[in-house]
Amino acid sequence: MPWKVDCSSRTLFHFVLIFICLFSFGIGCASLLPPERRVYPKNPVLMPEGMDIHTWMDSKKNQFPKRLWTRGISDSEYKITYFRKEHTSFGSYIACTAIVKAIEKRKLEIYNMISTVNYADYTRGYMRKGGDLGPMNEIERSEILIPCVDEFLSVSEVKDMNDL
Repeated sequence: MPWKVDCSSRTLFHFVLIFICLFSFGIGCASLLPPERRVYPKNPVLMPEGMDIHTWMDSKKNQFPKRLWTRGISDSEYKITYFRKEHTSFGSYIACTAIVKAIEKRKLEIYNMISTVNYADYTRGYMRKGGDLGPMNEIERSEILIPCVDEFLSVSEVKDMNDL
């Protein structure tokens, strides 16, 4: 018969595994937020007078020398990873990653925001390479991601004591 079903134990195992995976993911998992929800809600961000994106990023690196990692993507874009002062209840570092792009003379756009929990030592200079995922739901976006980006954008005249 041309439509004969192979009921070997291997095929049955694969069928059961696929069914369990589909059922589990369909009920128990949150979904990745779409790209438009991974954009900073207070865009555009205004830089101080007389600064371009490069001098602004340098000032941020001076403000957070141990908690900010940057990588230039183009003449007008940087990928940043910022580690918050606040830790999780388990002592892990809360971090956010984003693309910062100059869009006008004094204006920046922050997009492709990602929140992560880093179980390693942030002083090792770890930056993800590809495969980054954004917030999985609105609660994570509002309680973890946005406060992380707000803290990164904060202006402080004095360096944080944790960075000395």
